[in-house]
Amino acid sequence: MLSLVLSSLIVIGGVTVWYFQKQNSIYHQDRLERKERAIKKEMGFFSDHVSLQENNDIVIREFEEKVAQLAQVHNLQISVYNTQGEVLVTGVPDTGSLIPPLSNIPAEELARVHTEKRIVMEDPRDANVLSDYTLLTNQSNQVVGILHIPYFKDPSMSQQDLNAFLGSIGVVYIFIFIAAIGIIILLSNYITRNISLLIDRLQNVDLKGQNKLIELDSDDEIGALVHAYNLMLETLEKSRKQLALTERETAWREMARQVAHEIKNPLTPIKLSVQHLSATANYTDPEWQEKFNKTMEVIIQQTESLSLIATEFSDFAKLPKGSSSDIDLRTLVSDSAMLFNASEVEIVQRIPEYELVVHVNAERFGRVLTNLLQNAVQASAGKSDAQITLSMYQKDAMAVIEVQDNAGGIPADIQGRVFQPNFTTKSSGSGLGLAICKQIVEQSGGIISFESIADQGTTFSVEVPLAD
Repeated sequence: MLSLVLSSLIVIGGVTVWYFQKQNSIYHQDRLERKERAIKKEMGFFSDHVSLQENNDIVIREFEEKVAQLAQVHNLQISVYNTQGEVLVTGVPDTGSLIPPLSNIPAEELARVHTEKRIVMEDPRDANVLSDYTLLTNQSNQVVGILHIPYFKDPSMSQQDLNAFLGSIGVVYIFIFIAAIGIIILLSNYITRNISLLIDRLQNVDLKGQNKLIELDSDDEIGALVHAYNLMLETLEKSRKQLALTERETAWREMARQVAHEIKNPLTPIKLSVQHLSATANYTDPEWQEKFNKTMEVIIQQTESLSLIATEFSDFAKLPKGSSSDIDLRTLVSDSAMLFNASEVEIVQRIPEYELVVHVNAERFGRVLTNLLQNAVQASAGKSDAQITLSMYQKDAMAVIEVQDNAGGIPADIQGRVFQPNFTTKSSGSGLGLAICKQIVEQSGGIISFESIADQGTTFSVEVPLAD
């Protein structure tokens, strides 16, 4: 826009200068013509009674006085030449001679005057001087002389008008330029504001949550971009809902498959044991009685396994229950470790003397510690130097619990799946233990993580905010 304003200013300025120069030339031409007509008319009263004579002195005496008078009246230098182009008389005003008169009119100009009767040309000695040559005739229409009027084209008046006009245009264009800058700033702010808003929204698009549409009623390119953005959000929302539905359906299918698999595992030995008892039934045989008792133990054990599986799935699926309270983690950790005193694995406790009070559900958080200790004990089973270290300490505003074993570590290829539901490396169990632990810790505002070193061991860390 600014380049357009500047270009138009240059073009209008150039056209204006050309126009003023042309008008100035026309003005001086017309003024000279008016002067020439007036002088010729006044001289006509004398030239009408003049006849061609060989003695030029007679013509000079006839015109000399009148030419001097007219030169004073019109403030112009006036010269009279004979028909051969020789100067006869010159009248000079009080202001002085404009340009010395030629003693002879050049042959080319003389021929043109006789042909065209009047010519106006720039004086070859000064470009600002116009020379007007016109024929003087008598009553018989006989040429008796040539009238010459040099006229000075004063450019100062025209230049003043031009400067004034250009100054006015300049002032107008200054205001136009300022207005254009203001409009550009407003347009730039409008465009950049909407683009900045669009960029900010694009950078903060939440693929899993709600995204706010941009409200902009505009049909320009920015409006088209905003419309495309809103359309993208609507499509993304539909895709997100469809994905969530698909994920839920997939999760339920996987859960149903896992439940069916876990229930089928204990049912198989129960079925085989009952079928064996039925095939070998002999109620009076002591050996059969012993088999019967062992079979009942298997059935009870597998039934308890079924109950445990059902409880784990229920705990994983249902919402948290119970209320939270401020507890000293030292007591909760000590009580959890006491449950494994009968195990073959040594548990070393490193509990600080200072309190570590957190706001959690004691029952559910105790289950986290029990599960971590149980996994460490099971992983360490059969190792002669097995040892579990249970540590507690404060890190900034967090209470940290670490359960470290020396059971050889978790293979690198499965470390990313440790907290996934239904994943387990054991021959029994639902694979929900660590998933439930993660759920409980995160619901308490904490973080659970682990670090495992191959052929050495694994350390599980639980960080929970300290109570205010």
